[in-house]
Amino acid sequence: MSKIALQIELQSTGTVTAGSNVLFDTIVHSDADIGYDSSTGVITFNQTGSYVITWWVATQSSTSPETVFALSPSLGNTLVGNSPLKTGTVSGTGVIDVAVPPFTLSLINGSLTTFYYSAQVPLKATLVAVRNGGTVDTMGCFAVAQLTHILSQMIAAYSTTTWSVFSTSLASYSGVPLDLYTSPQATGPGLLRLVDANGNYEALSIAHITAIYPGAGTVYDPAFTFLPPPVPLPPGCDTNQITAIQSYLPLGTSVNIRLGPSVSASGDIYRNEYGVLVLSDTDGNTPIFIATPHILRIFTDTDPALSPVAPKSIGTKPSITVIKE
Repeated sequence: MSKIALQIELQSTGTVTAGSNVLFDTIVHSDADIGYDSSTGVITFNQTGSYVITWWVATQSSTSPETVFALSPSLGNTLVGNSPLKTGTVSGTGVIDVAVPPFTLSLINGSLTTFYYSAQVPLKATLVAVRNGGTVDTMGCFAVAQLTHILSQMIAAYSTTTWSVFSTSLASYSGVPLDLYTSPQATGPGLLRLVDANGNYEALSIAHITAIYPGAGTVYDPAFTFLPPPVPLPPGCDTNQITAIQSYLPLGTSVNIRLGPSVSASGDIYRNEYGVLVLSDTDGNTPIFIATPHILRIFTDTDPALSPVAPKSIGTKPSITVIKE
């Protein structure tokens, strides 16, 4: 199971003053959704969820009669670890619930005086943060997370246009995007909500969305980000399909894609990420976002398997239609 995780260490000798952050100097492991600033000692969580934090600090001396270090979150209560000794190792653990990212956290010297890190050991301090339960069990779940990730950015970028959303039910739904709905019992969204032309609310299952056209006049935002794939990739037939599509279609390839028996999308490959690809012209106009697990057929006029880099096409305008047969 792939997890969002961070592991940082302190290898340099020195001191930490009262109320100051421990400045870890080495990042052993870091995922994109947990950031660390070594100049400030601040950890930033960019994904919702429950995180288990464990840490320890090896101290050498201080004028304090006891050792106190604590996890200091941007919201919520401080989580303290302490020891009756001023020399030795003090450790702690805690669970942090991130409901609204970005959420920050730091490990501080909670004592009233300066502490010296131990010079007797090569490693002075360690902190590990792991999202409880991980992010995905399968590549199929990762693809849903990828689609959710890009949908949250699309809602901000195309908040006033009328979207056309296609699903595995073969129907097309239209409306202005409202938000992504998350159950109180869940750690991430499960529904995309739209408001249609009549003012009615439509809630669509994200897992069953096959494609989204955000409307006429829209342009792909180069600031959009995508989730990195889990390492290692979870084995399974869904991994075989999603990775095959990602490697099969070089950027610039002109394609016709069938999403079910009645939906056809055409255009050039503008972005191709694990779980999501984007059709657009060379300038990113009128993009179409496609969930790759629901692709049934890919038609090209050349063989992508024989061309590691596809030539840029003339920039065909992308389109998506429901075919009546």
